[in-house]
Amino acid sequence: MKGWNDVSYHGSDQISTPNLDALASSGVIIKQYYSEAICTPARAALLTGKYPMRLGMQGMPLYNSEDRGIPLTERLLPARLKERGYKTHLVGKWHVGMSKKEYLPTSRGYHSHYGIRGGFVDYYTYNKIETLPDGRLFYGLDFFDNDIPQTTEERYVVDALTDRAVEIIHNHNTSEPLFLHYTSCAPHAGNAGGALQPPLNSYLGNRHIANSDRRLYAEVVRHLDYSVGRLVRALSDRGILHNTIIVFISDNGAPTVGQFSNWGINLPFRGRKQTPWEGGVRVPAFIWHSSLKPKVWDGLMHITDWMPTLIAASGGEVDEKIDGVNQWPSIVQGQKSPRKEVLIAVEDRNTVYAAFRAGDYKIVIGNVTGLANGYYGAEFLANKEAPPDYFASLVTSDVAKVLETLGINYDYGEVMATRRAAMVKQIDQVRDQEPCVPSATRGCLYNVQKDPSESHNLWSRGQKITTLLTIRLRALWSELLRRGSTKLDDESDPANFNYIWLPWIDNNTISTNEATKSSGSVRNANLLSYSSNLYNYTLSSNVTGCECTHGFRNFLCLLRSVFK
Repeated sequence: MKGWNDVSYHGSDQISTPNLDALASSGVIIKQYYSEAICTPARAALLTGKYPMRLGMQGMPLYNSEDRGIPLTERLLPARLKERGYKTHLVGKWHVGMSKKEYLPTSRGYHSHYGIRGGFVDYYTYNKIETLPDGRLFYGLDFFDNDIPQTTEERYVVDALTDRAVEIIHNHNTSEPLFLHYTSCAPHAGNAGGALQPPLNSYLGNRHIANSDRRLYAEVVRHLDYSVGRLVRALSDRGILHNTIIVFISDNGAPTVGQFSNWGINLPFRGRKQTPWEGGVRVPAFIWHSSLKPKVWDGLMHITDWMPTLIAASGGEVDEKIDGVNQWPSIVQGQKSPRKEVLIAVEDRNTVYAAFRAGDYKIVIGNVTGLANGYYGAEFLANKEAPPDYFASLVTSDVAKVLETLGINYDYGEVMATRRAAMVKQIDQVRDQEPCVPSATRGCLYNVQKDPSESHNLWSRGQKITTLLTIRLRALWSELLRRGSTKLDDESDPANFNYIWLPWIDNNTISTNEATKSSGSVRNANLLSYSSNLYNYTLSSNVTGCECTHGFRNFLCLLRSVFK
């Protein structure tokens, strides 16, 4: 959950990420990349190529004690690559189902999993603490080597994960293709008792950063960047770097303030993690391969696109209808993105809202009361002395040294031009006196190409555009599979398992989201037919109480009626 302003290749002069910068500057930086607003939906979208709302995986992330996961009828990205002969390994965070063994990574296409099954852990004890609505605490170990709890592990969690990833690379049989999915828990906040946990056995750098909390966050990010350098060097030592595709993405924007705040910054974007604003969903992303021509690509891309894109890069194709779009030809050839729209966010519990982008325009509608709707983190950006030199840090990084062996060198002018091109520019200089917040009678409309900060609402003067976007959003909403209420299971309590988070449901028990799925037709016993597997809420104008409303007001009335 790195924020837009937390990587130096986006122009940040505060947090130095030289290894990431070296890869990004010699790869393809994806400037208009959208993820989901929070952890579980982002992972569901990545692994299925489908909008989470089609799977009942939208909205709030999974609790460890919750019986929910990606529906077992879905064939995930690692399973598809496994069918193509890849060795598939997950190192790090899972967070898309752990109540029963069928939900776990090794049952969903990975040959191995080393790491965390839930959302986050303490960086030293590997424990996850959950507070239940009645105030009770569930807590226990959540760190595994496949099925074996790592009860004696004492390393800093980022180092433990990176060590295993390096080991997998070194031991890999190079006659077979490799899919290594490394999902570090950094820089996610830990439990309440240790929100920011940099490595204790290293020199505390970033002295130039004035704010103490921001400095600690920068140390966590710096160590993640160091881990990236280790992985790239391992690929080089194994002799497979030249033929490896490296993808770096953040799963959502940073939670600058509020719950699980980590002092990451999304500026110049509005909002934070778990909001439909750009700061919650527009995140750092790049792709690297030795054959790619370095550039900043301005094509529209969504996290669901990685499924068809990576399958295409491996020489295959996805043989079913999904939301993801194959971006491989566009990225390789520098062409326009084939994607024309993005369903950015959907929330169907408690507060009901949605965000949608088509072309350059984005609408946000519904009830976002209580969310972080402002701009956060400017007060953390102060430096008390000069930061490290950007270019000098980049060219002396581990990655830059490794890439020299492939004949990749860095020219100062080209590197700085790439950095400037990767920065977001605010073209529309009109700024509303008060930032727009959707109401019961209107939403918010922005041209995010010209107004990426979402500071100039066009709703009142863009009626034709709002009508078109609302109609399209209404059609997508009608295909939503409702998530259902969050149900935490007392049987999951780690105290029942010697304070270890273990699956507590046997094979014969049907999980909540499996039971609420409709019985759509299944092709090849694995693939769901898009035409019939979704619980279809038909939003007709005959809902009681909405007969006299029309257009946008009718849409909001219908949403309230369906999800009240």
